[in-house]
Amino acid sequence: MKKIFAAAAAFMLMLMLTGCQNDLPSGGDTFSGFEGYTQELTEQELENAMKSGKVELENRPEENICYVSITCKTAIASGELSDSMLSVLPEDGVILLEYKTDFEEGDTVFDVAAKVVKENKIHMEHTGTAKVPYIEGVANLYEFDCGPLSGWMYQVNGWFPSFSMGQFDVEPGDHIEIIYTCDLGDDVGDTYGD
Repeated sequence: MKKIFAAAAAFMLMLMLTGCQNDLPSGGDTFSGFEGYTQELTEQELENAMKSGKVELENRPEENICYVSITCKTAIASGELSDSMLSVLPEDGVILLEYKTDFEEGDTVFDVAAKVVKENKIHMEHTGTAKVPYIEGVANLYEFDCGPLSGWMYQVNGWFPSFSMGQFDVEPGDHIEIIYTCDLGDDVGDTYGD
């Protein structure tokens, strides 16, 4: 029972991380549809969340540059994807190797991610608002393609924030990874549910 509760709690965190809809249908192991989700953290909640977990870089550059990578290694290794799906994804699961980009003051992780996928001609589909976006698919790999606990997450400087990428302001030198999980983040190092 504890494991089921932990999995449910972790799943709800993943939904918060990516900014998905809070009125989920009852019953069943999966859900769909995040249109209209608008829940945002208050400034105080956001400040507390940043203080509680943000990993600070020792030497930040003076210019507004950051680094973005996109990976789906767990999806490739999962055995859940069809041959046709595997044929459109990179064998090593690295959709975008760490890509250096500039950003404007006040840009969020979502702003930077949207810019980077456009510059690199990588498909990305999302719903929600600018402050609370939900990434449904990247490079034609979608939520639930690797089971009911799979989808896209993000981390900054090795930390998985507990709030939407549309509310995380990028700072110089940040390393951002858009990462696919097959197990509510457990398989990619997010230990929130433990």
